[in-house]
Amino acid sequence: MQHVISSQNIHTIDILRDATKRTHTGLLSRFSTWLNTQEEYRLLWLGIALMGGIGTVLPITLMAVVFGANNDFTLWIIACATNVPVLIMNLAAQPPKITIPVLFGAWLVDAIIICYCAFSFFAG
Repeated sequence: MQHVISSQNIHTIDILRDATKRTHTGLLSRFSTWLNTQEEYRLLWLGIALMGGIGTVLPITLMAVVFGANNDFTLWIIACATNVPVLIMNLAAQPPKITIPVLFGAWLVDAIIICYCAFSFFAG
């Protein structure tokens, strides 16, 4: 009986082992990882938050409240109360991993208010 000694690696076992090790990272953990990489763009996010959020999105939201929802005071309070933390976080020089979720949350609330105002304008 002959035996052949070979120095070749068998890769099929490694492929099967790697397939069982794969873990799916969630959206929240990927977002958290991305937030940690945004520290070097701190001034960019400051400009986006102040000029993009407070300077552009908030006035558009408040114009939608005035013209679309008959100047509803409750919507004024909600819009202002959700955008003030954006300003506070940036003035307190918090890291982007704290300010970016606050900014995105404020933009989400602003988008909901604008959609509500558009709906109430066209529905009634």
